[in-house]
Amino acid sequence: MTPDWRRLFPDADFRLPMALRAGDAAAYWGVWDQSGAVLAERTRWRAASPELFSGGGPKGEPGRAEAVAWMRQWASQPEADWVVLSADLETEPVVLAGEVIFPSAWSLPEKLGLPLSAVHAPVPGLQQAIGAGIQTFLARIACGTAWERENWGLSAHAELNFHPTRALPRLTAEARLETTWVRLERQFLTRLPATRCLLFGIRVSNHRLDEVAADADVGRRIARALRTMPEPMAGYKGVGAARATLVRQLAPSAET
Repeated sequence: MTPDWRRLFPDADFRLPMALRAGDAAAYWGVWDQSGAVLAERTRWRAASPELFSGGGPKGEPGRAEAVAWMRQWASQPEADWVVLSADLETEPVVLAGEVIFPSAWSLPEKLGLPLSAVHAPVPGLQQAIGAGIQTFLARIACGTAWERENWGLSAHAELNFHPTRALPRLTAEARLETTWVRLERQFLTRLPATRCLLFGIRVSNHRLDEVAADADVGRRIARALRTMPEPMAGYKGVGAARATLVRQLAPSAET
């Protein structure tokens, strides 16, 4: 499935949108990669270091078990990462269990037991911009409904597993479009019918920036997002050192 780059990069200054839309559980949790390469990579990392990528405890076991059975309606093993959040409606949901093998520089075991605001705390400005909206939306998710959104970053490599223990290279001032990738997270949300826990899915894909920006309008939009991104957010996303040079390549006439 080709991403809708214009939806992902609107013709506007950078902001943190919720940008939720109705989701399709069968399409999301069904098999995407017919080659089996993604599933094989998940299996390899899980076997090598399971303690880095999964976790849960007695309190989260009912939700974890229901989530696994629910996802298996469409595939015997999920190709996407997944997290189970508590069913709390009046207070913040808490991270109970999950398996995140392709994280974007974070660790699931470190998040277990934390409320969502603590999970999101490292993201500059997120709580102020959409924190209240996230809590309200999650409390209103009904069983049988599905929602999706996307999140993007830029990376100096095409690795799916960006666990912090790997210390993979970051973007530098020498970044080139052909050696930079758009790291796209397609995210999914639903409420499980029995435990009423929330299930959060994350599918990661990498797309070479020069190929995405082959459409000049999309390239200009990406340049605008980079140029107008607040400095703390640029640092968090790891693009601070590279964004001036990438903007020049994406939109040569733009001011940096």
